[in-house]
Amino acid sequence: MQDAYPELKETAGRVSKAVLAEEHRFAHTLDLGLRKLGEDLAPLIAEKYLAAHPGTALDDLRKIFGYEISWEGWGSMAPRSEAVYPGDKGFKLYDTFGMPLDFIQDAVRDVGLAFDQAGFDRAMAEQRERARASWKGSAKKTASPAYRLFVDGRAVEVFEAPAGYVSDTLKKTNPQSVFVGYETARAENCEVLFITKNNQVVRELKPGEEGEVILDHTPFYAESGGQVGDRGVLYSDELNTVVAEVKGCYYPVQGVRAHQVLAKQPIRLGDKVDAVVDTAIRQSTMRNHTATHLLHAGLREVLGKHVKQAGSLVAPNHLRFDFSHFTAVEDEELQDIEDMINKEVLRNQRVEVIENVPIDVAVNEYKAMALFGEKYGDRVRVIKIGDFSTELCGGTHTGATGEIGLIKILKEGSVSSGVRRVEAVTGEGSLRHFRKDHELETVVSRFVVPTLAQKTRKDGAPSSEEATTSPAEALRAELEKKDAEIKRLARENDQLRMKSASSSVASVGEKIKEVRGVKVLAHRVDNLGRPQMRTLVDQLRDKIGSGVVVLGSATNGNVALIVGVTKDLTSRIQAGKVIGPVAQKVGGKGGGRPDLAEAGGKDPSALDAALGEAYGVVEGLLGSG
Repeated sequence: MQDAYPELKETAGRVSKAVLAEEHRFAHTLDLGLRKLGEDLAPLIAEKYLAAHPGTALDDLRKIFGYEISWEGWGSMAPRSEAVYPGDKGFKLYDTFGMPLDFIQDAVRDVGLAFDQAGFDRAMAEQRERARASWKGSAKKTASPAYRLFVDGRAVEVFEAPAGYVSDTLKKTNPQSVFVGYETARAENCEVLFITKNNQVVRELKPGEEGEVILDHTPFYAESGGQVGDRGVLYSDELNTVVAEVKGCYYPVQGVRAHQVLAKQPIRLGDKVDAVVDTAIRQSTMRNHTATHLLHAGLREVLGKHVKQAGSLVAPNHLRFDFSHFTAVEDEELQDIEDMINKEVLRNQRVEVIENVPIDVAVNEYKAMALFGEKYGDRVRVIKIGDFSTELCGGTHTGATGEIGLIKILKEGSVSSGVRRVEAVTGEGSLRHFRKDHELETVVSRFVVPTLAQKTRKDGAPSSEEATTSPAEALRAELEKKDAEIKRLARENDQLRMKSASSSVASVGEKIKEVRGVKVLAHRVDNLGRPQMRTLVDQLRDKIGSGVVVLGSATNGNVALIVGVTKDLTSRIQAGKVIGPVAQKVGGKGGGRPDLAEAGGKDPSALDAALGEAYGVVEGLLGSG
C-alpha cells in the first residue's frame, strides 16, 4: 500500500502508538464492562440454582454465590427456572462500555440463561429516538419560525407578523444583513429590518427590554468558526445617543446576522442607526484569532502533520484550540511550540487576506488547510501568514503578527480520546499573566532565598562566575525538601502507631473467645491504615494459631474493618461472609477472599457494638454449616 499511501510509511511509528493507546483504552473499558456483566448475571444464576434445588437454604446459597452477589442483593432472591438477562441492562453494557452484542449474548448463553433480545431492541430504538429528538430540537432552535418569517416573507406554521407590521424587506427576495466589518468597525445609516422579543416578531423594543435586531448592513461579526460575536452599541442616526447595547451577534439562519441587544431608547422598525463595534474587544479577539492560526501551524511543525484542528474558541480574553493527537504534549514540546510561534510574532509578518478564491485554487495552489467536516463554498477566503501558515478562514485578524504582542500558552490537557486542548492568551492577556507571575515570584522570594551555584565551563572545570537559581527553582527545591520531610515524619508516625498496636497484641488474650471450637478475636485499633491493619491481622492469626480475627479502626469519622481467617478454617467459614453483617452495623459493606476480607463504614459510634456482634456472626455461620 506504500505506493498509494506513502505517508503511512513516514507515520508508521505514530500510527502504531495511536493504535496501541486505543487498544489499551478499549481493554480497560471492556474490563469494566465484564465486571458489570458478572455482577448482573450472578443473582440470575443463583435464582436458577434455587429453582433446580428447591429447599436450598439461603445460607447455603450464600456459600456458593457469596462473592459474586452484593449483600443487598439477597433480599430479592426468588427461584426462577427460566432466568432471563434483561435487554435494557445488556444495552447499557453495549452503549456505555462498548461491549459487542454477540459477546454479551454468548456470555449469557454460556451460563445457561436466556437473553431478552426484544428488550435490547427496545432500548436501542429509544436511544435512537432520543438522539433524533435532540437533533431535531437543535435544528429547530437554529431556524426559528420568527427568522424563517423574515427570510420567506410570509407566515410560517402558526407564526404571524403583528398587525400593521411594515417591512418592505419581507417583500424582497432572499433578504440578508450585509457584513461590512472587514473594512470598518462603524457603519452609518443602518436600517432596522426586523425585531424579535422572546422569539416573537415585534415592531418595537422599549427601553430596558432585551431582544434581537436585524440591520440591512452591519460591522458586527456574527459568531462562527469558533470566533465569538462582536459587542458594541447602536447610536441614533439623528441625535447621536446610545439606542441599544449590543451584547452579541450570531446567525439565526444562513446569511442573516441577528444583534442581541438591550434597548436604552425605543427601537422601532425602519429606524436608522449607526452601528459601532467595541474596537478594544474586537482587537483583542483579532489577536487571539491570528494567534490560533500560528498555534495550529506550530503544533503541526513540532508534533507532526497528523495534527488537525478539532474545535476552537476565539474570545477577547483567551483562546482555546482542540486538536487531534494521541498522547499528552510534553512540557519541552510546549516550550518549543511557544518559542516558535513567538518568533513569528517578533518577525512582524504581514497577515495577508486573499478574498474570493476558488476552493480548488486555495487548496492546491495556496496549500491552504481545509478542515475536515467543514463546509466550504465554491469561493473562499484565505488567511496567509508568510510561509508559516495558510488557512481558509472567515474571521477577523490582525494586519501583522507583531500586533499580537506575545502568545503565552497556559495549559494543555485531554478533551476526549485522541483529542487534546491548548489554552493560551495574547496581548494584554499575556501582560496580566506575567504580572501575576511576578507577584507570585515576589511572594516566593520572601520565603525562599535563591541560592548561588558555581557555573562550570564547557570542559567541566569550575568558572569564576556564579549562576543564581530562579525563584521557581528555589521554591521547587524547598517544596521537595519539605515533601521529603513530611514523608519521613509520616513513616515515623506510622511506625509508632504500628508499634503501639503491636504492643497491645500481648493484652488481647482475654478478648479471644472460643465459638463452637473456633477461636475468635474481635479487637479495636483506631487510627491505623489498611496496610497496617493487614500486617496486624497476620500477627494475630499467627498468635492464635487457628481461628478468626476481626479488627476495626475509626479514623477521621470513617470506619475500616478487616477479617482474617486462618487457612485451616476457610472450608468451614469464609472471611467475606463474616465481614458483611459486621459492616452493616457501621453503615458499610465489603468483601474479599475466603481468608481475608475488608470493608468500610460511616458510623464510628457503632464500631464497638459491631465488633461485639462479630462473635455471634461467626457462631451463626458455624451453626448453619
